[in-house]
Amino acid sequence: MRVVVVSSLFVLIACGGSNKPAETAESPAEPNTSSSQDVPAASSESEGDAGPAFGTPTGAAAPSTPAPAAESPSTHPVPTSTGSVDGKPFIPKMARVTQPAAKDGRVVLTLDERTQCGGGDPKPGDSYLTVTVPWEDGYKQDLGSLKRAGKNGAGEISFVRVNTNGKKEPSATFKPTGRMTVVKAPSDEGAVGKLNIDMQSGDYMLSGDLDIQLCVAAKGGGGAGAAAAGAGAAPASKPPKAGKKKK
Repeated sequence: MRVVVVSSLFVLIACGGSNKPAETAESPAEPNTSSSQDVPAASSESEGDAGPAFGTPTGAAAPSTPAPAAESPSTHPVPTSTGSVDGKPFIPKMARVTQPAAKDGRVVLTLDERTQCGGGDPKPGDSYLTVTVPWEDGYKQDLGSLKRAGKNGAGEISFVRVNTNGKKEPSATFKPTGRMTVVKAPSDEGAVGKLNIDMQSGDYMLSGDLDIQLCVAAKGGGGAGAAAAGAGAAPASKPPKAGKKKK
């Protein structure tokens, strides 16, 4: 009986010993499951898929970007302006020819804030500069030598502001110096000429290029009074003296 009991104990011990290694052998297999290893892989795939969805579509955005409006061929140059005339700023955007040349070949250039022909008469608060110059390419005009408009009638150069009653009042303090160059002087209606100006009056300075829009044909034989009418308050009885052409 003792032999049988001892041998049974050995059998139990042997069986218990053999089961424990099996359990320990299976235990490391449980944490190393395929699901735990697939979790980071799935997240990396989702991140990879999310990249193109939330990234900046540089290729698609470039064609839809509009061209800068400032580079449009229809844009007109605007001269630099500082200071004021009679306490108010003046920044002309274009020069216009609104009457044919006089018999002496000169035209009146009207500089104001308009950018096209038409628009009717100046309104209260509007201001403009008129200059009478010979209409030819490359002509250089000494602005200080031109006759200024005043109470006695029209002049060859004037700065006019329209008061609240709609009356055109030439500035008495406007005494310009400097030079104006007619760079390009076309003749046909609708053509665009070129003007360069470097002018100063008191603390007011105007310098740069301007386009000249021909609202009428320049060589139309407008007569002696045509040039004088645009330069001041009233037409002069006879045309002002012609300026000298600079070499």
